[in-house]
Amino acid sequence: MQDRVTLVVSDMHMGAGHRKGAVNLFDDFRHDAQVTAFLRRYSTGRYEGQEVELVLKGDIFDLLKVSVDGRFPDRITEAVAVRKLRRCLGGHPKVVRALGAFLAVRHKRISYLPGNHDMELFYPAAQRAFTEALTGRPVDPRVRFVTERPFHDVEGGVQIHHGQQFEAVHAFDWRRIFVEDRGERILNLPWGSLFVLDVISRFKTERPYLDVVKPFWPLVAGGLLFDSRFTVRLLARSAETAVRTYLSPLWGRRRPFDKLGPFLRKEMDFFSGLDGHARRLFKRQAGLRVVSMGHVHTETCRSFGSDRLYINTGCWVPMINLDIQNLGQNSSPHYMLVRYGDRGDPRASLMRWNGPRPVAEEVGF
Repeated sequence: MQDRVTLVVSDMHMGAGHRKGAVNLFDDFRHDAQVTAFLRRYSTGRYEGQEVELVLKGDIFDLLKVSVDGRFPDRITEAVAVRKLRRCLGGHPKVVRALGAFLAVRHKRISYLPGNHDMELFYPAAQRAFTEALTGRPVDPRVRFVTERPFHDVEGGVQIHHGQQFEAVHAFDWRRIFVEDRGERILNLPWGSLFVLDVISRFKTERPYLDVVKPFWPLVAGGLLFDSRFTVRLLARSAETAVRTYLSPLWGRRRPFDKLGPFLRKEMDFFSGLDGHARRLFKRQAGLRVVSMGHVHTETCRSFGSDRLYINTGCWVPMINLDIQNLGQNSSPHYMLVRYGDRGDPRASLMRWNGPRPVAEEVGF
């Protein structure tokens, strides 16, 4: 048995934290103690001397829901990105300390793939702020950021994606992560991120469940019947945002019109699941054995043939699923564990983290 494992987590969606006695409706993460116990588990005892790679595969921070001077700007410069990230780091000090303690144990390292909610981690200054919070140094060989492509390959034919590239409204333009605007470099946000900033963030204080219910369209359909006045306002704002975005000169640089046809064709694929994309990856890459994704907030473990496995690690925030196959509320955090046999072959498992549960806990709302 080889002494190494890979841990894969995604979609923690940590925001700016909560003040004592005041709930921050823009931060749905409540698992600070669970993350601390999780990281302690895989850095002490039998794992203390093992090589452990922790892959943070996107949306670890929910920077789209972190305000700056009371607003949610869609013009995100490097300075704005660092301000937002530092608010999250300061809002969840237990998690920061736990990550630092994990790295302090020998043979432990972190690989970070930015997702569509923490795209700010493409900025070098944000990467330095994250690394310094964990290690005390702005650059550390134990912390790597995967920003050159939308996936991370792990030994043994394991490929790790966040998953946003398979949904057109959330996909990054990898040739143009940044665009120039008024003499400054800003993030080239996809339309889905602009929708969160301009619509979801505007209405979340009125209906805190807006972004924790999926799929979104049944929520809208039900809202037209039972919460019609609010839902009409939501749809009107959505339409206004769409028109303003697509007519903006800046959007023309973000999504050039010579690529509009392929972009719109991908838009039509919005409702497809990620399982089919995993199947296509297996067909195209003969050496793949495991494909892992996140993004859609639904934990999944599915085999393709006898030796190929697709695992979606779900999320670490409570979600209400209206899809008939996964109907109900799920608040259990999940992750992927990859162990290696004597020949180096990966054995991947979808895991549910139970951890030590408190006798009692404060309910936010």
